[in-house]
Amino acid sequence: MKPPPTRYRVVEKGRRLVVIDTLTGAPVHEHPASGAPAQPPVQRSPAGVDDGSVFTTQPWFDEKAPRTVRLNHASRQQIKNLRFAVAIVVAVCVALSFLLWPFFPILLFVLLVQPKLHKQARAGVTRWVDGFDQAA
Repeated sequence: MKPPPTRYRVVEKGRRLVVIDTLTGAPVHEHPASGAPAQPPVQRSPAGVDDGSVFTTQPWFDEKAPRTVRLNHASRQQIKNLRFAVAIVVAVCVALSFLLWPFFPILLFVLLVQPKLHKQARAGVTRWVDGFDQAA
């Protein structure tokens, strides 16, 4: 299969290389034709700094969601440690899923769909986030 022909070709005229547009047959100008006049740049508000000092909760894990909680240094460090712990738990669950196939994934599914466990976990997370709200 042959590729389509190129739009431009380069030829030598008078010991100089000239780019020819194959659609028009004319040499390509050094400067493109001017279109509409340039518009002044739009003034935009500066973007917010995401330094991790604000935490917005979601309804699937917080009973009082959505709410925005300001974090201090200690609570930010707690969330960083929690993310690391969650990553380790997920890695262990994946490893156990491979080792104990199909029993462990079924057990995880059964535990995750239990409404009572989900309600207790949401209540615990809400209390934990309330502690951040009071600390900040």
